[in-house]
Amino acid sequence: MNIIPVMIVEDDIRASYVLENTINQHPNFEVVAVCESLSDAKIKAQAFSPELVMVDITLPDGNGIDLIRTLKSDGFHGAFIMTTAERETSTIERSIQLGVMDYLVKPIRMSRVLQALSDYTELRQQLSKSVKIDQQSIDALFRKQTHLDKSRKTPKGIDQKTLEVLNKHLEDLQDTTFTAEEIGNAIHLSRITARRYLEYLEAQGLVEMSLDYKTGGRPKQRYTKIIAV
Repeated sequence: MNIIPVMIVEDDIRASYVLENTINQHPNFEVVAVCESLSDAKIKAQAFSPELVMVDITLPDGNGIDLIRTLKSDGFHGAFIMTTAERETSTIERSIQLGVMDYLVKPIRMSRVLQALSDYTELRQQLSKSVKIDQQSIDALFRKQTHLDKSRKTPKGIDQKTLEVLNKHLEDLQDTTFTAEEIGNAIHLSRITARRYLEYLEAQGLVEMSLDYKTGGRPKQRYTKIIAV
């Protein structure tokens, strides 16, 4: 599978860094351009021809919805994923009408970004297999699953036994802060796999992720155990 080029349109530097770092971890995607404004995005969309654009709605010189409209009217055929703090139903409705692939609400979790990328990859693969597909496959593409595995306690990509090992390790861990790499080394997982599990725990409210800027280089993602009181 060819690497899918991605453009990020985001004026928040920290959010942009998290997005770029997360996207570049996925083996099928690569960030080719990062923009902080609508005007910059118009220029770079033509220069880099991204297949997927991550768009913030609130920009210094306009908004992401206007950007999508403009790019489409100029003949741009890429896909769009919204990344925003806006939760108004009118904004979501306009985004759906414009055909965005996904809508990620800030603060954005890395696990949710990776899920959106995997969904796009699956959609792309399904559509490239044949000229026509059946109704069941269409329903799956539009997330209208008719047969859900109700016996499964964890989402796809999260193994229950591995999760139990991780939770036991966190219970026994003396330090309250740690990195994905440290956890991976401790329970024999790759850094990327450990991060996926930590992102799942973050979504469950069991750990919290923050960026450590005192590294002398790129910020490092650190996780903190949330201790019940």
